Amino acid sequence: MFNYVDSVTHWPLNRNARFRKTGQKIIVHLALAVLIATGARAAAADTAKISASYADHNRLTVRVNGGDGSYSLQKTHPSWTFKGAIGQQLSNLKTRSGVDSLGAYREISFSWADPSTPMTGSIRLYDNGPAVIFSETCEAATELPPAPFPCFVGVPHKLHSFSYQQKTFAPPRFAASDCSTPWLLFNDSDDAMVISPASHFMIAAMSGDGQTNIASGLNSALRHLPSGFSQQTILTFGHGINHTWDLWGKSLQALQGLQRPDNEADTVLKYLGYWTDNFAYYYYNYDLDKGYAGTLQSLVEHYRQEDIPIRYLQLDSWWYYKTLRGDDGKMGTTKAPKLPEGEWNRYGGLLEYRAHPALFTNGLAAFQQSIGLPLVTHNRWIDPDSPYHKNYKISGVAAVDPRWWNNIAGYLNDNGIITYEQDWLDRIFKNSPEFSSTVGTADAFLDDMARACIARGITMQYCMPYPCYFLQGSRYPNLTTIRTSDDGFCPERYNNFLYVSRLAFSMGIWPWADVYRSAETNNVLLSTLSAGPVGIGDKIGTENTNNLLQAVRADGVIVKPDAPVLPLDQCYINDAHHAHSPLVAAAYTDHHGLKTAYVFAFNRSKSNDEQLDFTPAQLGFDRPVCVYNYFAGTGRRLNSSDKVSASLETNGTAFYIVAPFGKNGIAFLGDKGKFVSTGKERIPLLKDEKHGLTTKVLFAATENSVTIHGYANRAPKVTAQPGRAHLSNYDEATGYFEIEVSPDPAVAPRNIEGDEVRQAEVTLDEN
Repeated sequence: MFNYVDSVTHWPLNRNARFRKTGQKIIVHLALAVLIATGARAAAADTAKISASYADHNRLTVRVNGGDGSYSLQKTHPSWTFKGAIGQQLSNLKTRSGVDSLGAYREISFSWADPSTPMTGSIRLYDNGPAVIFSETCEAATELPPAPFPCFVGVPHKLHSFSYQQKTFAPPRFAASDCSTPWLLFNDSDDAMVISPASHFMIAAMSGDGQTNIASGLNSALRHLPSGFSQQTILTFGHGINHTWDLWGKSLQALQGLQRPDNEADTVLKYLGYWTDNFAYYYYNYDLDKGYAGTLQSLVEHYRQEDIPIRYLQLDSWWYYKTLRGDDGKMGTTKAPKLPEGEWNRYGGLLEYRAHPALFTNGLAAFQQSIGLPLVTHNRWIDPDSPYHKNYKISGVAAVDPRWWNNIAGYLNDNGIITYEQDWLDRIFKNSPEFSSTVGTADAFLDDMARACIARGITMQYCMPYPCYFLQGSRYPNLTTIRTSDDGFCPERYNNFLYVSRLAFSMGIWPWADVYRSAETNNVLLSTLSAGPVGIGDKIGTENTNNLLQAVRADGVIVKPDAPVLPLDQCYINDAHHAHSPLVAAAYTDHHGLKTAYVFAFNRSKSNDEQLDFTPAQLGFDRPVCVYNYFAGTGRRLNSSDKVSASLETNGTAFYIVAPFGKNGIAFLGDKGKFVSTGKERIPLLKDEKHGLTTKVLFAATENSVTIHGYANRAPKVTAQPGRAHLSNYDEATGYFEIEVSPDPAVAPRNIEGDEVRQAEVTLDEN
């Protein structure tokens, strides 16, 4: 319930911050404001208070003092107070209640006179979750952006800061970054808050140091705000760092009012694919005797002969017309000197977005039909010499004309392209000044891109993003994937990949690791655990089929977790203290409360062994579990508070599957041959009941058997209907069992969401 109480404010506090830019620095001017006389009190009509209590016995309280313009936000467990001030007397101080897309709320609203425009503001507190939204609105047009709101100059002590940087792929940082990014603040007890812009993400900015001041507003380059322009900021609180990230992300997504895509929403997410981007073997490279098209046709045919089930092909920047001018404006040379020259063999800006006839003699559509696979295609920035400037509105190096996007999306649709990859987003932002200085320019670029693709059933992928692109991406239902690490997936990328995947998943966008070779087991594993794409870039004949079939079914369907692999809460705390410890991350599959966790750890030290430690309780388990070392093939029973420990040598990794012991004393580990062993693409049903543990096993049409495994105190009794199952191995000493399961050969495959599959239902009973 919300409670409204008139109150009086007693503390002296700093006035609101006003941000000005000098060179590249943002200077915060804080003026200390004190009450006029000791014991002075504002009139009751000039103060307002709203509160909300939550299921975890926490309570949030907002106070606003109209007399001096001060405001505060208090949390009870732990006791945190954030204080700020508008810096002048407020008028029209009111409270009201209502309902919006986040649920029921209570709100305090007020007005004041900013130096450049009359302003109205509000603080909205929600009933069904610890979320707060601050809002400020310009009541008249203004040249300069208003002061940030909120601007907290009273902040709880000893909070750690974490944010994402305004750099390529939004690298993480254990400090506060001045850009449009969420800030995570947390303590050593795993209590956390996330604060971020909640609107106009491309022109918004966080500012301050995260220790003594926290502000959210608009970037200093912005000019010419229209009358009625409104900016929002969202804060969420919780116990548990990942829990608070989830609450923040779900709240921000709810504000957009869109249903975000699931982890099989398009072909790129659902199936194994082949990529030709940077670090792939056929990136600006092909067999000169066959040509580019002929080389890729040979690759696809080879994979079919070898039963490697790729289901789409990505074409990177090599296939369309480009200039020699780089993103820095400097003229370059031919990209691959050993290959024939031409507008395709360049690394500059886009000239024209169509397939070069030197590569595709009969056109892109004919090539796509010849390989029988859908395409994913790449694009970059528009070069100043492009003829597109004559016919379309281009801002800097970005198209902000819906006609241009309709033209591009029409070309994609006509040529069998299912996903559009917009790359070089960092350079597009940097080299298109109106993105940060003008309301709506960046929105036009991204909105029109999404709208044109949606109209033709095409999904999107972002590459080389800043943090603002992740936030903006929450608006687009067809933005399914986003790159979260630098080019060429490898162990040096793992740390950033995992931390940035946290931001992607909070926005409902699935992380993409980038291309690798199939023989790189940990790369295949980690990209599978990401719940995003799995894509390879091997030379013909060098594929590791065994690794790939640990990630996908025989039909190319990725067997993946429900959520991406993300750093554990304790990793944030360890890294904030600069502790030398492995990064430990986990993903999970949830079968109606029966969870399986997948834990990946790696040593980040370049010179020393590191000690790996985690407990099942940190993964959310509250009962005994089996911790199974996947690559060692051994498991053991642990209580939820018991510690899993191992020494990881330099560049060492570890991978564990953690499954709870059920009511019948069985710990079910799922498909023995899959990294994500209880992924729903293989195990669509798992129920733990008193009469036994029941599971369904899904088979691709060409698969004849699967081995499921686990641990039990006694050899389980096995029955199957439909299908066949028998206990093929039981170790009395360890309790380890294996069961071979087959579909009924008399039952024809059936089509489920476009895939021909069969299934068996198996019951295991230890009694």
